[in-house]
Amino acid sequence: MRNRLVGGLVTAGIVLAAGIATAPAASAQASQYCGYTGAQPTLRYNSTGDAVKQLQCELNHVPYSSGSTRLDEDGAWGNATDAAVWRFQRCAGIGQDGIVGPQTWDKLNGWVLAHSSLDC
Repeated sequence: MRNRLVGGLVTAGIVLAAGIATAPAASAQASQYCGYTGAQPTLRYNSTGDAVKQLQCELNHVPYSSGSTRLDEDGAWGNATDAAVWRFQRCAGIGQDGIVGPQTWDKLNGWVLAHSSLDC
């Protein structure tokens, strides 16, 4: 019985570690397109800094079927970045809250790496 419990815990630990190991890899691969930062903190309107530059750059790399306006990669989240985040969240089919947290970063990294067009 004890061996089964220990084996189950080891297996769970391996699965958990594998999941944790793959998330930063997507972030690192997506950041190769921009190179501002690999950090992906929670961002919102009026955020500033390198993470916002990274966000703006990644949003510029998302191909939309209906075209999009290119963002200035200035590190200041203003109206244009806000509109782009809301649009991305709507088109990606995730919760629209205008906040870039783990779910939005994950979807954004995926779209940037896939180079597939968002039908929106």
